Amino acid sequence: MIPFDSERKRMTVIIKNGAKVAYTKGAPRSILSVCDKIVVDHKIERLSERHLHTVETRIRELAEEGLRVIAIAYKELQENEGFKAENVEKNMVLVGLAAMKDPPRPEVKEAVRLAKQAGITTVIVTGDYGPTAQAVAVEVGILEAEKCRIIRGVDLETKSDQEIAEEVRKGNVIFARVSPLQKLRIVKVLKKYGEIVAVTGDGANDAPSLREADIGVAMGASGTDVAREASDMVLLDDSFASIVKAVESGRAIYENLRKFIVYVFAHNFAELVPYVLYATFAGMHFPLPLLVVQVLAIDLGIDVIPSLALSREPVEPGIMQEPPRSVNERLFDKRVFLRSLYIGLIISAGAMVGCLYAWSQNGWSLGAQLDPSDPVYMKGTTMTFAGIVVAQIGNVLACRTNKMSIFKTSLKSNKWIWLGIASQLITLSVIVYVPFMQGLFHTTAIEPIDWAFLALLACTVILAEEIRKWFARRLAKNGHNDA
Repeated sequence: MIPFDSERKRMTVIIKNGAKVAYTKGAPRSILSVCDKIVVDHKIERLSERHLHTVETRIRELAEEGLRVIAIAYKELQENEGFKAENVEKNMVLVGLAAMKDPPRPEVKEAVRLAKQAGITTVIVTGDYGPTAQAVAVEVGILEAEKCRIIRGVDLETKSDQEIAEEVRKGNVIFARVSPLQKLRIVKVLKKYGEIVAVTGDGANDAPSLREADIGVAMGASGTDVAREASDMVLLDDSFASIVKAVESGRAIYENLRKFIVYVFAHNFAELVPYVLYATFAGMHFPLPLLVVQVLAIDLGIDVIPSLALSREPVEPGIMQEPPRSVNERLFDKRVFLRSLYIGLIISAGAMVGCLYAWSQNGWSLGAQLDPSDPVYMKGTTMTFAGIVVAQIGNVLACRTNKMSIFKTSLKSNKWIWLGIASQLITLSVIVYVPFMQGLFHTTAIEPIDWAFLALLACTVILAEEIRKWFARRLAKNGHNDA
């Protein structure tokens, strides 16, 4: 094997019966550039303009069918000719063309559709022939044939960085016959103009682009070791659909973290309000509605399993129709804060209503003192404590979705939620009814009518969230994504 200087070619020299024959194959135009003869009807003729036109036409026809085309040529070497490229790579005879098809995987078309819905722009940057790339891109839905623009590597050299970025933003563009350095330049330009760039590749010449990209994605099955080492992610199945699936999973994980934060901060706000009221009315002998030990019971025990269960929530329908997030967006942003505060204030209001009702039914009024050991006082704090816990059951159900109604979700899709709810009710019952735990947490038994009020409070949280989600869906439908 003798390497050639030309693009993607190697020379094979065969010696048979003393005669030396060199064969080569590669990109058609590279092969044609070293040929001056052609085989026609088993005869060797001079490679004329007419022959060149016929070959070029056939190359384009095959490429437009999505076929990858290579040309094959040979040369009989003289006895005194060496094996160097400058001796062999000229005056060759074009034998013909070979066309191959690597059909797209069945799942790619759907993956491309989902990527478009998710706001992901797919740009083809290839060293292959433009019409071949166009045919494949149209087949899988990456671009529209009538709007497609093919920019060759030689044309790329005349374009400024801004022009390249604008071409990509217009869409329906293919960069064909580009070199590794040109591919690297495209990646740098897109990053320069604020795009988050993911690059796929499998060859050693893709390594610079994979390294430069925000996310380098190498092929695990067919890729080179160099490409895999330069990348951030390796696809074991070499499928574009796996990239889209990873985007969907990443979005789901991000949203589940937000659900976790909303759930936790909601009960923190609910716990804060009783202490604010206590401090506000301290001069009027207002009793403390929630004890520190009860706060610790909620934070360190009762709400742990339900909050973790939210991290196991499956992908919410419609998540791939959301636009990409800004790189500057924080996990705990204004929307998460306001949603937590909104739910927390509803929970605290309900819990305080239960507490004040329990106290007032037993003769307490604002300004009157209550002894901490008084059963009346403990009944009120128990109602505050139980109100927050039971309302959090409604909250964990409501937090399963951000915009979609909870009544459209499957009750079986996350069994951990039900385990968390069961743990909440069991722990609350133990603290409220077991004598030893009553002494430890300063609680007292509550009546069935109290449980009915607590259940109503949980339903109120769900209803309030359903109202918010309805408005969020309306705003999203009208193009406002800050809901």
